[in-house]
Amino acid sequence: MIYDLTRTLAEGMTVYPGDPQVRINVIATPPWQVSALHLGSHSGTHIDAPSHYIAGGRSIDTFPPDRFIAPGMVVDARGYAADAPIGAAILDGYDLQPGMIVVIRTGWEAFWQDARYFQHPYLSVDLAHALVERRVSLVAIDALNVDSTPGGGESAHAVLLGADLLIAENLCNLDTLICGQAYMFAITPLLLHAADGAPARALAWDIDHRFGTFLRH
Repeated sequence: MIYDLTRTLAEGMTVYPGDPQVRINVIATPPWQVSALHLGSHSGTHIDAPSHYIAGGRSIDTFPPDRFIAPGMVVDARGYAADAPIGAAILDGYDLQPGMIVVIRTGWEAFWQDARYFQHPYLSVDLAHALVERRVSLVAIDALNVDSTPGGGESAHAVLLGADLLIAENLCNLDTLICGQAYMFAITPLLLHAADGAPARALAWDIDHRFGTFLRH
């Protein structure tokens, strides 16, 4: 089964404060139809490249496809208060291996298109460092930001992107996955030249253990 963890790009959708609003203009040239798109590189479900925060950091088009397709698991971080830091202890008991994709489930996807969505919990500095120490490939979250949006934080971005560890934000439908169970994930961004990030399609599927699992060490 394929699980779709992607927000649909649509006009009026939630964006980070100050980012471009999504606009989709249909241009009718009968019998054809073409749409003109206006959106930010971090609209909807998207991936942050290091150049989003790190001066001279890598752009999204410099990463090979295998950085976006890898085994991984969902880590349960539900129960945190609004705008609260998520501690490194959430990783206890999870068998996280180098090269994995780690998806942080805060439960805040329930507030999509609601003002509360901006008040999400966020990754503490300790948690960001713990993920780097485990040498995971990509960290994803079902919230607007891995840092505090009301507080204008940047520490988690600095730690993760500074270590060349990719970030995906605004995932959804994490209730279809079991925390701690291994899945294959594909969070594949648009191939935008020299871009600081890009909208992505986020998918997961069950691992068939008969064929094994590939992890980078």
